[in-house]
Amino acid sequence: MRDRAATSIPVARSLQGSVAMLSVVVPTRNSEEGLARTLSSLVSGAAEGVVREVIVADAGSTDGTRIVADAAGCTLVEAEAGWCGRVAAAVGVARRAPWFMVLPPNVFLDGEWFREGASFIDRVERSGRGAATIASFRLAYDEFGWRARLAERLQAAAQGLFGAPLREQGLLVAAEPLRRAARAAPPQGGHVALLSAIGRCDRRILRADAVVLPPSDGGTAVPSLRGLVRIALAGLGPAVADERG
Repeated sequence: MRDRAATSIPVARSLQGSVAMLSVVVPTRNSEEGLARTLSSLVSGAAEGVVREVIVADAGSTDGTRIVADAAGCTLVEAEAGWCGRVAAAVGVARRAPWFMVLPPNVFLDGEWFREGASFIDRVERSGRGAATIASFRLAYDEFGWRARLAERLQAAAQGLFGAPLREQGLLVAAEPLRRAARAAPPQGGHVALLSAIGRCDRRILRADAVVLPPSDGGTAVPSLRGLVRIALAGLGPAVADERG
């Protein structure tokens, strides 16, 4: 298994001559270890010029979350709020990158995810649909067992039918739609509330995995049976209980 420890994120350089295009938002709350794992997967994107900055929006962590963010060179913003409120706080301090990626801690973007992201942005901008299209990554669990594979297949089927990504899949969205959604969404709302505030749009799935990592204490990140039902019904949006986190 690859080393997923926190690494300082380098100054962004150009991918095939393009300018850096993504501000990455990571909402946290006592997410020390998960943040370190997530940041390590962003280094390749920063080195290739896709990631312009990483903003950690923290809701009063009492562990080492802020230390990890500072050591990696992230911008840290305090936001005593829910998922939507933390995203809004991060958007407010971002340095005007044309696109955002919202990513939860403890998710590792696998492979050359940054090329998939850059290709998606290039295609939708050339088509004039950048403000009306969002994208997410394929869901994967870094664990063995039938529940992990079932969760992956359920989400693939639900997204194929309804187009609604889970929080763990990340969210690529143009700056202006996200700024409007951040202002409109309730601060204590979760991922579903943020999607609802973004409104109707085309939704795409990228050919790279968002790998949900198991906790280091020997537990599991794979959903319970109740969680599997939540995944199966994810496309119903607000009709399903929102995950506030």
